[in-house]
Amino acid sequence: MTEKQTSYKSVAGFRCLRNIKRQTNDLYLVHCGIQQCPPGYTYNHKIPNEYHLHFVLGGAGVLETGGTHYELAADDIFLIPKGQPIQYHADYENPWEYMWITFDGTMAETYLGYAGLLNDHCAIHSQIPNRCYLPMIQKMLDTNQLTFANEIKRVGYLYEILSTLIETQSSLRTSRNQYDYSIDTYVDYALQYIKMNYDRIKVQDIADYIGINRSYLTSIFKKKLEVSPQEYLMRFRLNIAAQELAGSCRSIQEIATSIGYDNPLTFSKIFKQEYGVSPRHYREEKKDLKCEK
Repeated sequence: MTEKQTSYKSVAGFRCLRNIKRQTNDLYLVHCGIQQCPPGYTYNHKIPNEYHLHFVLGGAGVLETGGTHYELAADDIFLIPKGQPIQYHADYENPWEYMWITFDGTMAETYLGYAGLLNDHCAIHSQIPNRCYLPMIQKMLDTNQLTFANEIKRVGYLYEILSTLIETQSSLRTSRNQYDYSIDTYVDYALQYIKMNYDRIKVQDIADYIGINRSYLTSIFKKKLEVSPQEYLMRFRLNIAAQELAGSCRSIQEIATSIGYDNPLTFSKIFKQEYGVSPRHYREEKKDLKCEK
């Protein structure tokens, strides 16, 4: 089969770049465009072989797929998934204008899932104006000359569009405590961060670093470790301090400062609550035990 040649078309109300050469296997662009549809304009996709993602800029239209009817307008986003017949048409009174990107690759389904556009969800409302995506798609269309540099640029713009979509839509998922990774992954990541930064962080810093909210961090710590992040961080610090008290000649104030307590009195109070004795008595007890041995 002869490979279709990349083609570019630009007329009033329509710009399109088609049959783009595959750049990578992970994610690649097939074609893209911008169209101001005439009233009632209808398009039927029988069985598409790639993913077609549309960003409605203005006007209105209807998407029909799998027996579901979506009435769409500005700042809505809709997906034509692979292998599924679909039809959409522009409103007769106020026909829509939209942009689209057609793409595929081994990671395409994963990225769309992160954006909330799979699992029978073919349409979503954008968390930012769809015109924010317009410069990226215009850049794709502007790189229509057949050069290797342009091939790389188009892939970059595709990643930029999808990453922006995932990032902005994730704010909605975050408000529902829906995140990209498993509980185990977040907890492990948090523990590594604590291990490397225990002397200068607060619980909010941990949540910010791994990209989840504080209440969700607390809930997954209690579920997996049966303690709150605050309790875990405190005990981790105090364990370091106990080792220092037993095995070094550093002053109590130096040890307190090294684990994140600027006030040695605060450190002593918290240490006694956890170990039942003051830092000084703890050090003396450990020295006595060493002497007995």
